[in-house]
Amino acid sequence: MLFVSNLRKGGVHMTLTSLALGRRASVRGIQGLGLALVLASTAAWAEQSAPARSPEKPLFTVLNPTGVAPPIQLKSMVARPASLDGKTVYLVDVTFNGGGLLLQQMQQWMAAKMPKVKTEFRVKRGGYGTDDPELWKEIQAVNGLMIMAIGH
Repeated sequence: MLFVSNLRKGGVHMTLTSLALGRRASVRGIQGLGLALVLASTAAWAEQSAPARSPEKPLFTVLNPTGVAPPIQLKSMVARPASLDGKTVYLVDVTFNGGGLLLQQMQQWMAAKMPKVKTEFRVKRGGYGTDDPELWKEIQAVNGLMIMAIGH
């Protein structure tokens, strides 16, 4: 920004003069000179072609497209069961890279190490953030528990 303001005060002329007087020019200096010339000519063109505007109106308005997120209501976590024996654990895949493979390996491990726990592998409809009411009703109907492979 300071460089651009110097252009309006003759900074390009000073740079050309110092190059003409034999100051050693580097590649960066020459590239800077080229950029300065482009910026100066663009600024001059913009000033000449810009329509007259009133001083009280802003040149442009910037809007924030993200908006303000609504407040979040915190919910307490469900109490942990004393044991998983006799419970049904749903292993829910949201189709994130390799999540289903991990859950199927967990299902095999649980079958070998926790034989009193029933496991059900399910693929959730839609992405992580979308709702799957049918699956949630199925899990609630058997008073089941859920492990979801989200990724990240």
